Amino acid sequence: MKQEKEFKAGTVALLGRPNVGKSTLMNQIIGAKVAIVTPKPQTTRHRILGIYSDESRQLVFVDTPGIHKSSVQLNRNMVRVAYAAAEEADVLLIMQDVTKPMDSGTRSLIERFADGRLKQPRIHVLNKVDKIRKDELLPRLQQVQRLDPGAVAYVPVSARKGVQVDALMTEITRLLPAQPAVYDPDWFTDQTQRQLAAEYVREQVFMSMQQEIPFQTAVDIERFEEENDCVEIDAVILVGSERHKPILIGKGGETLKIVGSRARQGLEHILGVHVRLNIWVKVDPNWFEHPGKLSDLGLGSDSQ
Repeated sequence: MKQEKEFKAGTVALLGRPNVGKSTLMNQIIGAKVAIVTPKPQTTRHRILGIYSDESRQLVFVDTPGIHKSSVQLNRNMVRVAYAAAEEADVLLIMQDVTKPMDSGTRSLIERFADGRLKQPRIHVLNKVDKIRKDELLPRLQQVQRLDPGAVAYVPVSARKGVQVDALMTEITRLLPAQPAVYDPDWFTDQTQRQLAAEYVREQVFMSMQQEIPFQTAVDIERFEEENDCVEIDAVILVGSERHKPILIGKGGETLKIVGSRARQGLEHILGVHVRLNIWVKVDPNWFEHPGKLSDLGLGSDSQ
């Protein structure tokens, strides 16, 4: 009699510096846009679950904010969220962008997880290998192996193109405990529709703005009402300075219209219904330094 293959399930923390491709990798694996992706650092601000399930395994990916140093309260909260996710995970995926030289921040991050304080198995993911020559990859792999010889695997991938992602999934599955699934197999995230709406609007703000403005913006969903095959959403974009408001609105409201239109299209795709999205801009000076406001927005160090 053929023995059934045991079911594997567990959590996988995606860790790394800002903009190394963590959200892109998770979206690639899940097959849905669970986490927003922009070229701007610190796009991911809170812990986001992406859930992959098939007949033999359930991998719960925890996408975390990029680990970096900052004096801003919001950013310090984000880094605490990343380290808390690492402590709770079954497997750690430590990502880096191989198109950029190994800097001191990446080296420190690798060494911090290699010091043995956390006992979970570590996999190093070297992302964007499609953008470098093959002879450039081996020295980088050797460098990572020297910094963390106790890691269980070192996997080069292209998160955007899906190169080597199946091999990475095999390595992760091997390390997960044999246990039942935690989430319904139809689930692909634990985010509410309100949270997805806020993230999709914020993504378009990031894509439309330049320099420091995106990092001083947040989105608060004041109303989310479902009626038949339509959802009506009222979203307020918070900006940290009076001078940012006209820039975000744009001449004749043009920039804000583009933000709203693109966010609405993305939400209609993922929600599968018609969306009416109403957006306003509100000035809230230094909201990113106020613990109470950060908590209200789900960005407090103890609320994620």
